[in-house]
Amino acid sequence: MTDSNYHKWKSLQAHWDDDEFLKSLTPLMKLRYRRLDEKVEAILDRAFHVSGAFKERPLILDIGAGRGEFALFLQGRGRARVWNYLGFEPSAEQLKQRDIQEFGMGFVQALAEQIPIQDMMAHGVVIKEAIDHCYDPAKVFAEAKRLLKPGGVLVVTVTNDKSYFKRLLPFINNARKAQQTDHLFFFGPEELKKLAEGAHFDSVSVETYNYLKLPSLLERFLGFLGASLSRAILHFTDIIGRLLLPRMGGGIVLVAKISA
Repeated sequence: MTDSNYHKWKSLQAHWDDDEFLKSLTPLMKLRYRRLDEKVEAILDRAFHVSGAFKERPLILDIGAGRGEFALFLQGRGRARVWNYLGFEPSAEQLKQRDIQEFGMGFVQALAEQIPIQDMMAHGVVIKEAIDHCYDPAKVFAEAKRLLKPGGVLVVTVTNDKSYFKRLLPFINNARKAQQTDHLFFFGPEELKKLAEGAHFDSVSVETYNYLKLPSLLERFLGFLGASLSRAILHFTDIIGRLLLPRMGGGIVLVAKISA
């Protein structure tokens, strides 16, 4: 991490508000985020074999919680009695405007690089669509490992800078990246995996998803076809995409684990 990275982060993100971005979301983009929440929840469920009969609620730390979108999703799924949730978000503006006032242990204003709790407290750490906003991603991975108990799992999701459609149109991609002041870093699957390996996790796996990418007009039209049909199309294109273009989907999901 350099001082310039931190100062750039502080000037752009310390008081970040994603109101304009949220207003721009099409129905199809909202469905993509819903599918991502479901995917993260399923990874956590598999990691801890969560069922109706449990003695201890696994503590899940949501780092970069934003407005509490993932907490709201979990509440809507009736997961308040399954997971013990604690969210961390650096932006006071995001916390002030959050979608859910109370859930689990609540929300704390804190940097991803400096989470104010003791070592080995969490069963799971989720960093969803936030690692590219951090000023020191390597330190965030190290911090996540510090927070996890033996047998713990880290789930990181982020946009894939090495997706097939960004490779096809590199000039457009580079021009858009230059305009994205809310992103300090851009990651491909291998770059993200190296960060997890550098933090000395015992096992690291990476997959990509969201292979469907269309012009905005077509994306809006597809979104109005209804959630069921749109979901089926997204699912089908992911299956085909993984077969033909491995690790070139639009989004990355990384799962890193610590041995029990």
